[in-house]
Amino acid sequence: MKRVLLFLLLLIPQSLSGQTLTVTLKKRLWADGRGIVQIGEKAITYEASKKDESRTWEYPDIQHFDRISTKEFVILTYEDRRLAFGRDRQFHFVITEGELDDGLFHTITARLGKPVTDRVVPAQVAAEYSVPAKHVHTFGGCEGVLKFAGDTIDYLTEHREDAREWKLGRDVQSVWSADPYQLEIHAYDNNRREFSRTRVYNFQLKEALDPDFYRILKLKLYNLEAHDR
Repeated sequence: MKRVLLFLLLLIPQSLSGQTLTVTLKKRLWADGRGIVQIGEKAITYEASKKDESRTWEYPDIQHFDRISTKEFVILTYEDRRLAFGRDRQFHFVITEGELDDGLFHTITARLGKPVTDRVVPAQVAAEYSVPAKHVHTFGGCEGVLKFAGDTIDYLTEHREDAREWKLGRDVQSVWSADPYQLEIHAYDNNRREFSRTRVYNFQLKEALDPDFYRILKLKLYNLEAHDR
């Protein structure tokens, strides 16, 4: 298998600039695939050990990118799944060699130019404002801290799947607070039914939300300037 992967790597044109990741393509009903992902200037290429599984996605052809961890990510495409009534096809990769670190992830997001999902949250965030909160799930929830720093909102929690970092000008459509102990974050997310629909993250706040900060957050999100009256 290692010889096959090395051969595939040699097939990648040297003119392509970018980083190479050795990956496993996770499948639900079939044996997992093996191959190499190349992050290029204009496209992301998956060179599979089985040639008929290879793919090249130019960045406009990628509907959404989900960084689950530095070793795992999902690419949601516009390709129809014929056996799933036309549902958009996604490719779930686990990295066996290499790492999807912050530098590479930021390169991808800059080239993609679309909202993304980032579940890799820094352990320490120099926040302008923070509030302990519970993220309400369909059943139950998880506890953590919401931290607001510059143009980002971070949710830090021990429940790894629910950790998030959102960029205000990219990933967040709106924020809403019906009362001081509740906050909704409407974010563009990997909605497998319809990407144009946002996902609502509902948080119960353990401390009252500061009304002045909430006003500043809304102004910042909508790129408005605060004017003293």
